Amino acid sequence: MSSTSNFVKKLASNDKATRDSALESLKRYLHSKTSSKSNSLTLLDMEKLWKGLYYSMWFCDRAKAQERLAENLGQLYSNSVKSNESFILFAKAFNLIIIKEWPSIDQWRIDKYYLLIRRILRHNFKYLKQQEWESNLVEQWVSMMEETILSGESNVPLALPYHLCDIYLDELELIMFEELEEEELDKSASDYLEKYQNLISQKVEIVDEIPVLKLIQPFANLNKDAKLKTLREKCKEDVLDDERLVDWAVVESDDEDSNDEAYDKNDDEVEEDEEEEWKGFQ
Repeated sequence: MSSTSNFVKKLASNDKATRDSALESLKRYLHSKTSSKSNSLTLLDMEKLWKGLYYSMWFCDRAKAQERLAENLGQLYSNSVKSNESFILFAKAFNLIIIKEWPSIDQWRIDKYYLLIRRILRHNFKYLKQQEWESNLVEQWVSMMEETILSGESNVPLALPYHLCDIYLDELELIMFEELEEEELDKSASDYLEKYQNLISQKVEIVDEIPVLKLIQPFANLNKDAKLKTLREKCKEDVLDDERLVDWAVVESDDEDSNDEAYDKNDDEVEEDEEEEWKGFQ
């Protein structure tokens, strides 16, 4: 992949026109190499490409340019990759490269790679949405995540699954409801409750068509099997116990379970009182 170094050099340029031209060339390259007819890039090819793209972010210094580059690299998933097979390979290639290179990232560059991971995740979700959350594709993507960043293996720097815990539901929410027009609700308005309930109902209807439980399964597995207690707890606190999952009717509220237990306990107490008050058959 001799063209990789050329892409990287131009993507890292200080000249906006040069960067834009390089991105357009890269988009066309991926489009032609990942179509259902061609599909000629292997995982190794994709890793080499992502190694180069990793360094294009490394040499990108200004905050605005970093944000723009992170978004453009994320869009390679949702706009340029043209087959499900290539999408999975391209996603896996990024994960493998970021796992390998993470220990070498210094404190001055760490934030832009956090941003890059966020945008890559966002456009991974966007691609899944474009494919209408097709069950087999979601299954493959989830399995790929469990094999890489969310594997719980010792070779994965802890910062990576921790960061995914922080951003996962935020990015999923953004993509799931991107077409939903949400107006800012005034809690003091007389119709606030009605509008709020209507908004929640719309979200529940949308989420009903999306395999959210499958998408968060890697965190459930880590919560159960991760060797480090801190990682198990973070998966639970930041993902599995997130109140949005209750609002979207993905999981039941713990409060409801507690109330049910309280009701059961109260019923038992009432029955015991009734038994104590019973004076018959003496």
